[in-house]
Amino acid sequence: MVTEIQQVGELAQETREQYALVVRINTRWCDYDMLGHLNNVEYYRYFETAVLTLLHETDLDWQRDSVIPFAAENGCRFLRPVAVSGHVEVGVRISKLGNSSVRYEVAVFMPAQDLPSACGFFVHVFVNRASGQPATIPVSVRTHFAAQCDALTRGESRIVAHAQLLPTTLATGD
Repeated sequence: MVTEIQQVGELAQETREQYALVVRINTRWCDYDMLGHLNNVEYYRYFETAVLTLLHETDLDWQRDSVIPFAAENGCRFLRPVAVSGHVEVGVRISKLGNSSVRYEVAVFMPAQDLPSACGFFVHVFVNRASGQPATIPVSVRTHFAAQCDALTRGESRIVAHAQLLPTTLATGD
């Protein structure tokens, strides 16, 4: 049985190459506290930004599709402080792909550091937009997620220089 201390120790030794996608995210002055450390809430923002960058690649239409992802759970292990820098790099990989849910594992890296400053997870449950009930992950999304898993199995990792978020404008009638 793996203890919690062993799990944290293993997470602390992971590298960018263990994540299928690494997203560069620019930091802002307001991301840091008066001690020059990253505010706790920003780790979650970075996790979500990396996950949304991955979802952006699936052509999911967040405003029109009948099945959409809903954040169900997330968590973070703080391993070492993130000091003021111009950007961080966030790794994301699929750790569990279910029928209606996906669990992502994420990690925040400082630009010049090989080991993560924080590791965490993020769970999406795909739901029917109208009913709010769990629904099967759309084929295009599942296909892209499976390709990410396959690439990581082959030891392939890729870097996205700029986060790509889903559209933020309101949908208009067609």
